[in-house]
Amino acid sequence: MAYKLVIGVDGGQTSTKCALVTRDGRVLAYGQGSGLVHLAAAGARERHASALREAFASAWAHAGLEPQPVAAIGLGLTGVEGDALEAAQVRQIVAGLIEARAIEVHSDAYAALIGAHGGRPGIIAISGTGSHILGMNAAGELARAGGWGWLLGDEGSALWIGRSGLMAALHASDGTAGPTLLEAMMREHFQVQVLRDVKRRVYDPSFGAKGFAALAPLVSQAAAQGDAVAQNIVAQAARDLATQVMAVQRRLALPANTPVAPVGGAYEHVHGLRAGFTAALREMNPQANVVDPQLPPVLGAALIALRACGCPATIQSAATS
Repeated sequence: MAYKLVIGVDGGQTSTKCALVTRDGRVLAYGQGSGLVHLAAAGARERHASALREAFASAWAHAGLEPQPVAAIGLGLTGVEGDALEAAQVRQIVAGLIEARAIEVHSDAYAALIGAHGGRPGIIAISGTGSHILGMNAAGELARAGGWGWLLGDEGSALWIGRSGLMAALHASDGTAGPTLLEAMMREHFQVQVLRDVKRRVYDPSFGAKGFAALAPLVSQAAAQGDAVAQNIVAQAARDLATQVMAVQRRLALPANTPVAPVGGAYEHVHGLRAGFTAALREMNPQANVVDPQLPPVLGAALIALRACGCPATIQSAATS
């Protein structure tokens, strides 16, 4: 049975998912491991190896199979680009974990793009912990906007929404901005009497992007309750994502009706974000074609693997991951 399977991997900050797929495109099983950090971080190589090992072992177990060599592995990983130093490091890590005839390493955004549109031209607007816009035209050319990480951007993401909500609460506490439900919500979330005391928590090195992203549900809740400040934060996030989509569409000279797929948990979990994104995009482009992704990013990575081994690049079954 050697070399009869391929593996797709979607590695993000929260978790690392993988899919076992036959060479004719049938999904056999999924697996999951822990999340990843940027390879420049201390201990990142060990963390990548551990997360991938966990995901592979989980998938083999769910498939009822013993680990075996595979025809190809396609990886879409956070903080990695296919032509960068990190990609070579990932290939070394993967080669130490499993035998594969081909190892294709790309960004998590690229795997999401391939999955969302089945490898055809289109744009994705990612809003998860971070945000990233990526598009591809008929010639296979790519263009992106955002994706600069939480220190430099990630507008429209859960972390941006959460951080903006905390800042709005702090400004309300200072009296430099209007009142908002977020002030009391943030005090309760951080379990502090005085909101100024959140500084010691936020500036702790362990808080970071995930800490801010965990605040997005509070903004969502306040927006759903009619809080104007929270609603404005969500609306701005939606506009920022739409603006970046338009920039990518122009740079690739894509038709006005090119499919645009929202990808990421923030669209599902932040009240009003998906509707606001669609409305903002259609205001900028009346012909905007907002669609659901065809396949999740982990199966986009599997499509990349199928291509790498010269197999038909189609997935016959998108079983629940």
